[in-house]
Amino acid sequence: MKKKNLPLKEIFLEDERFRISYYFSLEKLILSLQEVGLLNPPLVALQDKRFILVSGWKRILACIKLGLSSLPVFVIEEKAELKTFLAAFYENLATREFSLLEKAEILSRLKKFGEDEKKIVQHYLPLLDIPSTLSNLESYLAFSQLESEVKRIIHKKNMLFSSVKIFAGFTPQERKSLLPLLLPSGQNKMKEILEDLKEISRRNDIPAIKILSSKETLDIMGSEKLSPLQKTDKIRLILMKKRYPALSSRKESFDSLLKKLRLPKNIMVKPSPFFEEENFSVNFSFGNHKELKTILVKLHELAAKQEFAAIFKFK
Repeated sequence: MKKKNLPLKEIFLEDERFRISYYFSLEKLILSLQEVGLLNPPLVALQDKRFILVSGWKRILACIKLGLSSLPVFVIEEKAELKTFLAAFYENLATREFSLLEKAEILSRLKKFGEDEKKIVQHYLPLLDIPSTLSNLESYLAFSQLESEVKRIIHKKNMLFSSVKIFAGFTPQERKSLLPLLLPSGQNKMKEILEDLKEISRRNDIPAIKILSSKETLDIMGSEKLSPLQKTDKIRLILMKKRYPALSSRKESFDSLLKKLRLPKNIMVKPSPFFEEENFSVNFSFGNHKELKTILVKLHELAAKQEFAAIFKFK
């Protein structure tokens, strides 16, 4: 490996055969370059009579932003693509954590460059903190083939492996339709939406796109009165009702009964999750002794009402 000063224009960036990182911010790196310069030169390889970037996309793009004309690089004198890629892989492995999508790209490149599949499972998966199973390798290889806009959402939302695995199982058209629902959601909501949609599609033997393109769904998504988060919550409720019709009906009846009781805001009556247990819980809050006495009197009054007794039919 030799170090040399190379004009930026001589690095052929259109060849991304060794690239594993696509979604990152350059802001802090640009500041670092301005303050202390380039401390860790990128790796390039002379392939097909061109200098191909092996490692250091973030550094190169930051240098371009700063208008630099040349920079120091290490030139790898290796013709085999697999060995060249492994030089970059081990360099990065020692210095940083890989994201889920970067792991997917690494495994995809290893397979593309001819690494033995058994060795990928037994040797490289543990290095990437992935359990050594063929099914995990297949999942990550599928992730690497996802559409760019889907990958951006996965990166932006820092989606968990379990959610991405379900997401990858939908068709490209279905994934595109799901993007507006996932973007406003947190991790738990995303997983619920994906799991509910997958189960409804499987159980009813209908394509997920048919559910996502139903009139009620399209009406919600097209509403100008609802925020993106409100749209997601409404569709999430629709999916939950479709997946758990009996439970949803029970919950609606229970909520309707509580509404009739007109409970104070600081008193909450809750059933067990999925109504699977006989017990109910009552939660209340108070700021002083007087408020506590008022709540206890209110609870005593509620317990005497026939409507309150109806709660126990939900056992």
